Amino acid sequence: MSSEIKAETSNASNKSNKKPGGLNSYLIFYNAASWAGWTYVLVISVLELFEKGGDVTKLYDRIGWILTLVQTGATLEIFHVLLGFVKSPLVTTIIQVASRLTLVWAIVNNFPEIRSHWAFASMAIAWSITECIRYAFYGLNLIGSQPGWLLWCRYTFFFILYPVGAGSESLLVFESLPYAIKISQSFYWILVTLLFIYVPGFYTMYTHMIGQRRKTLGKGKAKKN
Repeated sequence: MSSEIKAETSNASNKSNKKPGGLNSYLIFYNAASWAGWTYVLVISVLELFEKGGDVTKLYDRIGWILTLVQTGATLEIFHVLLGFVKSPLVTTIIQVASRLTLVWAIVNNFPEIRSHWAFASMAIAWSITECIRYAFYGLNLIGSQPGWLLWCRYTFFFILYPVGAGSESLLVFESLPYAIKISQSFYWILVTLLFIYVPGFYTMYTHMIGQRRKTLGKGKAKKN
């Protein structure tokens, strides 16, 4: 599954749980760098599609390297949990990061035939919008700021972005099966298994975020009233 969903304390510090100065600075830098990387992916993707009249076949040539870089950099989030920098479930974090790395390295980078598929463009844009919001949200939390509009975006945009992202990912996995079986049957069946995991995995993540939205935005609304 996609790594969009992290525990809500994933890369941010709670106001009641201050981080030491050096650690706080590192986490701010990590979130800022990740935000910058995903913003670059988003801007270049939009410009490329606009300039080429919606042609997605060459998008990978423009964003493939930076998409691979920033997504691989998310591996650090596993170590953040292991070292106690953030409070997130370790197994969940590993699964989420590993699933994205599988898409990037084992499928898109491994099979050139997949790169020109329209699902790569929709996946990259869904990922980048989601991550721009997520890293901005966490980074600003670390400096004690939580803009209302960003909070709303964090708990609202997923209604569209998650189905688009997960749908695009599963389609790319499906499209890669004829190429995967030429490498090995084991690899083929691993990807088939991944496809079957998408449905229950997506349902779990989607309903989790709906619940988080009710707790966060609903609570704020109640206080306002």
